[in-house]
Amino acid sequence: MIYLFLAVLCSVLIGNLLVVFNRNQNTDIRYIFLGNYIVASAFSLLLSLPHGISFQGFDIWFGALTGMLFLSNFVIYQKNITINGLSLSVGVMRVAVILPTLMSVLWFTDSLSLMNLIGIAVILCAFYLITDVKHLRNLFWLVGLFLISGVTESSLKIYSELGSSNQNPFLMMIFGSAGFFTLLWIISGRNKFSLLSLLYGFMLGIPNQLSSLFFLKGLDTVPATAAYPIYASGVVLVSILSDLLFWKKVFTFKQRVALGLLLCGAVLVSITLTK
Repeated sequence: MIYLFLAVLCSVLIGNLLVVFNRNQNTDIRYIFLGNYIVASAFSLLLSLPHGISFQGFDIWFGALTGMLFLSNFVIYQKNITINGLSLSVGVMRVAVILPTLMSVLWFTDSLSLMNLIGIAVILCAFYLITDVKHLRNLFWLVGLFLISGVTESSLKIYSELGSSNQNPFLMMIFGSAGFFTLLWIISGRNKFSLLSLLYGFMLGIPNQLSSLFFLKGLDTVPATAAYPIYASGVVLVSILSDLLFWKKVFTFKQRVALGLLLCGAVLVSITLTK
């Protein structure tokens, strides 16, 4: 559980840093992500050196594929924010944990107890409460976000089951390929170079790498049927708390109810881990 908690903290740190970075109107999100992927890949390489770097064939091609999924997920997420709004986009991304959870049950035969089901249902209800469906403009893009987010999340479970135990080289492949495709995106768009955005991206690289690394380690110790809903609810829960503490955001009654449901759902899903 400690690895999932650390993964949540890293994810929320990334979100808060992006809030700060986006206050500068001169930043270019593409260069932010390029810098992020460069540092995340380099940091993965650094962590690999003490144990020696060895690549399995599966790690190479599946890491490259996962890197493409990471970037595609981001592009579709950004498109949805523009079309359907932030609240709805974030809500759909979190609900997408249904896909890797189902995959874990059907493909890898992970267990799913009644308590798990109740906890997941409670968490999904909380996501619904904090999702503003009034901003739905295009169902096609929303379904696309749901599918790409679910598949991207599922890729880490697939690697934890089929890949080697050496996780950092795999992460180096993910972030390296995502950085390569981001660079192609920048070149094709002929975007003006932004040093500030690149430096912002460098700041994101280490927490982004650690978020993925901690989650992979969490999957080694916690069943995916519990890990995914706990992680998703934890990110939303801690993000709400950070909004309250650092950004002095005032929450509606509905959001406070959702906060309580997230806590209850996470507890219900976690109960099975202590038995």
